[in-house]
Amino acid sequence: MERLPLMLNVPAEVASKWKRVEESCDSTSGNNTSRIQLPRDLLCSVLERLPLIDVIGAKLVSHAWADAVLSSKSHSRFLKSPWLLLPPKRHGEGGYTSYSKCAGSDSCCIMNLEENMVYDLKKSTSDLVSEFACMGSSHGWLIFSDYTTLSPFLFNPFTEARIQLPSLKPLFGISDIEEDDRRIKILWKGKWVILSKVDLRLYFVSRAFLTAEPTGGDYVVVLVCHFEYEGLIYYKNGDISWTPFNDSGFPNSMFLDDIMCYENKLHVLAVDGAIHTWDLETGYPENKIYNRYAFPPIHTFPRQDCFIYGLYLVQSDGEILLVARNVPEEGDHDITTGIFDVYKLDLEGRQWVEVETLGDNRSLFLGQNQSVSVSTEDFSRCKGNCIYFTHDNHYLSLLEGSAMGMGIYSLKDRKISPIFEFPSESLSEFSRLPCWLIPSSC
Repeated sequence: MERLPLMLNVPAEVASKWKRVEESCDSTSGNNTSRIQLPRDLLCSVLERLPLIDVIGAKLVSHAWADAVLSSKSHSRFLKSPWLLLPPKRHGEGGYTSYSKCAGSDSCCIMNLEENMVYDLKKSTSDLVSEFACMGSSHGWLIFSDYTTLSPFLFNPFTEARIQLPSLKPLFGISDIEEDDRRIKILWKGKWVILSKVDLRLYFVSRAFLTAEPTGGDYVVVLVCHFEYEGLIYYKNGDISWTPFNDSGFPNSMFLDDIMCYENKLHVLAVDGAIHTWDLETGYPENKIYNRYAFPPIHTFPRQDCFIYGLYLVQSDGEILLVARNVPEEGDHDITTGIFDVYKLDLEGRQWVEVETLGDNRSLFLGQNQSVSVSTEDFSRCKGNCIYFTHDNHYLSLLEGSAMGMGIYSLKDRKISPIFEFPSESLSEFSRLPCWLIPSSC
């Protein structure tokens, strides 16, 4: 039985509407009050036609309605759909505004792709997203780090489950941390170093990844780290500390682009086209295999007037794909445009081979999240042969004149369309990076 997402804020007008429905179901005769029961088939038919926020409201009417909601498929299409987490939009000096239609809202928002709707997050979830540094998303979970303790934790916004992970301070050689509203001070090797909170992402951890859904218990968290330790570290469920990937021949974190778990192996993509693979049969990354594949010409000779913004590694319908995002060099670091090229791995030829299409039934989701391929047959609003992308470069987002880029890139038309009709100024005013949140069932 699937649970409704606990992260969404139910607006007062929605709660009030379903309160009236509840009252209308009560029938009073003399001193006796009974509740009118709709036929279950009829109720389920009604629920399947409601927006998600109304399905959540309908659950409050009665135990019978709640049981019908949870046992029917009225909301499963929404839960399994990709979601887009939207941080607050900075608005001058006065605070934040959001993108939903709920008047007066200052919360973070989340968009459901299948429903094409933007919802406010309820206050407790919104405060958590605003307060902590999001390092990525994987298997439907967000991976955060606490500024004050450098202690990462996993958070599932659908269930509000939270899993605390060990602190990174010992690995980085940090003995103390102090914090104020805008910056942090770290005591590193006997000296105080002052950093902004944005620096936490730039200098400590740039990407985070889960090898499996955490509720199963058998999972590994992998971080791409900087600062004192350059490279990959991992935490296996049950460990008491983080462990570095001990490999002197491994490139440092500045040359790592993406991570993927496929067929019980951990694959790490380096910028030179090499894939470093670790076996996960024992639950721990071990028995490293180094494979270098001939890189496509685009990497050595980028498209004219473009630079390589990012490389992504993703498993799609049994194939291992490499996606190169090319951004125009001109335009003050304008990353709202660009061209995507897709290659599949030819194991026998030991090379990347360009592909012209993903097929009408596949879409890719790239960004701060674990790169994912989904079947469009499961989601009516998901466009086939397209790449859904968000801005994921923290350094470029700080450059003056840069704009946050996200959209839908069609491999057929080689054009970008908007994911959602946000206000025109929204993308340049994100207080933090947006992030895809994709349940494991996708």
